Amino acid sequence: MNAATKKPDTIDEEEFKKYLLKPLVKYSDMPTEMGNDAVDIATMAIDKFLSTNDYESASALIKNSLDKKFGPSWQCAVGEGFGFDISCQQKYLLHMYYGKVGVLCYKS
Repeated sequence: MNAATKKPDTIDEEEFKKYLLKPLVKYSDMPTEMGNDAVDIATMAIDKFLSTNDYESASALIKNSLDKKFGPSWQCAVGEGFGFDISCQQKYLLHMYYGKVGVLCYKS
């Protein structure tokens, strides 16, 4: 096959959607096990409330789950567009995306 007949590298829509349904951790300073648990909690909450775009309920569920599992006092923001500048305890920060939804969890 010569350069003129070679197709550009593309992915189909189904393959692209598979990538969107995987959590993408942008930053975490949590220990590995805690980070994995936090990602699992966040993805479960987003899956539960994504169909209604009820990010407030997803955020509350994540916060309450993290409080129960790792002790108080966790803060959580869930949404499609937000920035942040925070102070938090070391080893208790997670910033991730799940599809088009951003999640920020930290312990204050």
